[in-house]
Amino acid sequence: MVIQITARHDSVTDGMKRYAEEKGEKLTRFFSGLNRIDIVLDGQGPTQVAEIIMTVAGAETIAVSAEAQKMNAAIDAVIDKAERKVRRHKEKVRDHRGSDSVPQQPSIEEDESLDSYSDVIDQTEFPKA
Repeated sequence: MVIQITARHDSVTDGMKRYAEEKGEKLTRFFSGLNRIDIVLDGQGPTQVAEIIMTVAGAETIAVSAEAQKMNAAIDAVIDKAERKVRRHKEKVRDHRGSDSVPQQPSIEEDESLDSYSDVIDQTEFPKA
């Protein structure tokens, strides 16, 4: 899985990149179908904006963004939103595929008219060769 961090309209320090990467790796715990995570940090203007674009197995894309006064707060907010989106996507995939429970075996009803194994063999019609 690839995590790519990009700065838009501003430069990002190494510490901020490490912080964003650590938080981005946290998303893989929730869903193993993530192929790529792009984190875009935008520092233009009075607010800081963080965006996450995730590519999921099956070529689907999940995108979230958040803004705050400080970049750390924006990253934390966008990670929280991304967690919710990934969990929702995982539930949708799981519900679509069916339940994870073990299928139950059909119950075998006993035929009370047959008492023994020899009675079953006697009444069963076998193909003639």
